[in-house]
Amino acid sequence: MASVWKTAGMGAAAGLAVPVAGLSGLAATALTLILVLAMFGVGPARLSQTSLWGLLTSELMLYLLISLAIFMLSFRFLARLQARCQALVARINAQQGLSFDAGQLLGYPAPAFLVFDQQHRKLAVCSVVDEAWRIHDFSWLLGWRMTWREVESMEMNGGSRQVNASGMSVPTFERTVRTKDFAIELQTADPQRPVLSFPMSRRAAETWCARLNAIFNG
Repeated sequence: MASVWKTAGMGAAAGLAVPVAGLSGLAATALTLILVLAMFGVGPARLSQTSLWGLLTSELMLYLLISLAIFMLSFRFLARLQARCQALVARINAQQGLSFDAGQLLGYPAPAFLVFDQQHRKLAVCSVVDEAWRIHDFSWLLGWRMTWREVESMEMNGGSRQVNASGMSVPTFERTVRTKDFAIELQTADPQRPVLSFPMSRRAAETWCARLNAIFNG
């Protein structure tokens, strides 16, 4: 039970680390640009700061340091997680005499992932939380597909329509369908877990569909 909670906790942390690192990195870049421009008397920061010391002790500098700290912590967490995943794959290769590709981890940055050995036509289901793995033949994976969820909403289309003879008009709306929550869904020969799903971006899901086709059919 403890390993389940640990896996869930690490999975949640890994899922948050990517967007947090991206947002904090963007914030740090924007704040750095504002401070640099302020040093040359350009931008809104120059209006309230009269010296370099004033800029270095300003709220902007504090926000910059906080953003950098969050970015570094998130980046370090992801880097250490990736290193642990690759070390686990290297250990499997050394013990089993296989050639799993540690550079292609299906599911990373989740703590549970799949790795493939095209040469020996093997795949391994791994968990970096308890350093466990299971090796299967390629036949264990029955199929895969990209999944997503469609969300409908009403949005203004930029036009308007007249509602009475006086010329009064109101904005017009149209139904918009957006796709989100992309994932790679695997169908397996395991009756206990016949479906494995790995959430990811649309681009990553499309790339993994193409990569799986190359690995299994190449």
